[in-house]
Amino acid sequence: MPNHFTLSAWRAWAPGIGDQSDWVRWRRGELSLAGDVLPDVSFLPAMQRRRLSALAKAAFSTAQPLLAGRDMLLLCCSVHGEARRTYSLLQDVVGSEPLSPTAFGLSVHNAIAGQLSILCGIRSPALALAGGDLPLQAGFLEAAGMLAEGFPELLLLFCEEPLPELYRHSAQSPPFICATALHLSAGCAGEMVSCELVQADAGEPESAFESAEYQLPLIAALVDGGGRVPLGQGWEVRIGG
Repeated sequence: MPNHFTLSAWRAWAPGIGDQSDWVRWRRGELSLAGDVLPDVSFLPAMQRRRLSALAKAAFSTAQPLLAGRDMLLLCCSVHGEARRTYSLLQDVVGSEPLSPTAFGLSVHNAIAGQLSILCGIRSPALALAGGDLPLQAGFLEAAGMLAEGFPELLLLFCEEPLPELYRHSAQSPPFICATALHLSAGCAGEMVSCELVQADAGEPESAFESAEYQLPLIAALVDGGGRVPLGQGWEVRIGG
């Protein structure tokens, strides 16, 4: 499996930080994640915006600018997905309330990938991964495999949201919504940022069930323009020279 690919562009969103200049300030310690700010998805029609959860809005705000009307493979990776929507449905079951088919359709693990496909006019395959303990490893290995299969480019998306209180005794809850999108392409291209997926004696990252802010080390390396990000089980991704 080829282990070199190109990072053409990236975007990330967390409360109070929506563009790369903000992330640079965060990296310098000048800006903190704060507040209940929602992502800006004003590029979508109002009726479509109303259907999106806060997590889906974060995913759209990062992915849509990178797609920019292009048709490419979507790879969406999340540990918990639309956990809050699912919990709300379970509460309706307990209360013997009728379940909304629309709410159910928007709660499944591939809901965000499906909505991105529909609203952005994507006809290429869209895959949803349950990231498990090592979501960065799951996402990058799958991306490398799909590029090796002949897809020239893809969008890799990670997204998480805080868990309902009931679940927090068995998994650490992400403290805030966070989404990270990367536009990856096969091979190496000019002045774009190179990435290499390697097996190395790297430090093992904690399980995402114990350290829910797993996207932040990746974002830090992206802001720095280079770095080594442990993925787990002897894998790491090396970004930049």
